[in-house]
Amino acid sequence: MTLKRTRVAAVGLLFAISIAKAQQPTAPPEVVQLLGLDGVKRGAKGRLDVDKGNLHFVHAKTSSDLTIASVQDVVTGADTVKAVGNTIGILSMAAPYESGRFLSLFRRKIDTLTIQYQDADGGAHGAIFSMPVGAAEVIKKDLVAQGAHTLPVAEANAAPLPSNASREKEENVPASPEEKSAKIRASAIQVEIIQSDEIKLPAEFQIALYENLVRQLEKEEKFTHIYRDGDRNASTAADVVVLHCLVRGFKAGSERLRQVTTVAGATSITVHCQFTNADGRPLLARDVNGKVRFFGGNLRATYDFAKKAAQVTAENFSPSDAK
Repeated sequence: MTLKRTRVAAVGLLFAISIAKAQQPTAPPEVVQLLGLDGVKRGAKGRLDVDKGNLHFVHAKTSSDLTIASVQDVVTGADTVKAVGNTIGILSMAAPYESGRFLSLFRRKIDTLTIQYQDADGGAHGAIFSMPVGAAEVIKKDLVAQGAHTLPVAEANAAPLPSNASREKEENVPASPEEKSAKIRASAIQVEIIQSDEIKLPAEFQIALYENLVRQLEKEEKFTHIYRDGDRNASTAADVVVLHCLVRGFKAGSERLRQVTTVAGATSITVHCQFTNADGRPLLARDVNGKVRFFGGNLRATYDFAKKAAQVTAENFSPSDAK
């Protein structure tokens, strides 16, 4: 009887320990911030946690926080596969742009979390994180439970086009005599969210296109002010030009092929860039192509596009007022 009771007690103790472990809160997952958070270096490693109405990214003994109320959409890697299929491969989207050739040929155990949010002025922002598989879905559920907005997967690529969408589908606007002789003068530019109504584009690419474009325009320093989509301050700005971008072509390459062969697997994306004045009158239009042919993650194609698009603005616009 004593031995039997001892066994029963031992089983009961093990059961109690397993329950206690199950009830303990799991540690926030280790993640990499690929881009998007203000003041955070791309490729920064840290932990992501949802608590008391905020999304916390703790890195290098610092916490960068987003209020959940500001979150407009949350997309996981699994959502991307549902929306556009597995033609991209999550492993190809999870590496920072500066990835070396041999950083990791096998990244199928990595997931992504893409967040679109607004700043205090209503301006649109996006952030992309990579993390272990399964962690993204948990964080998304926590965000939604605490009030974050999210679009149904079926609507991810069905965002409405700008009001002048009919103009965006026209061919490139030819240069007027004034444009041929002088640059277009503007003191500010507002960058609209990248649209992709006919091309199934992963959320990661859509956000990376937008964030890289804003950053490259800031580096060019051609405009006194650069406003984001939705920024209420743009409505009172003088001499503002609006940049609308529509994805017209997308070829999903293979990072694995590029790393192994260096001659195959190129990724390319074509974006129609339409510049208008505040009233919607077309000023300039160009098709800009972004590519990654050799080394680097697929998202590097968005960086290539952004550099070229910023160069188009530098070549065709000049400040209306001296700084």
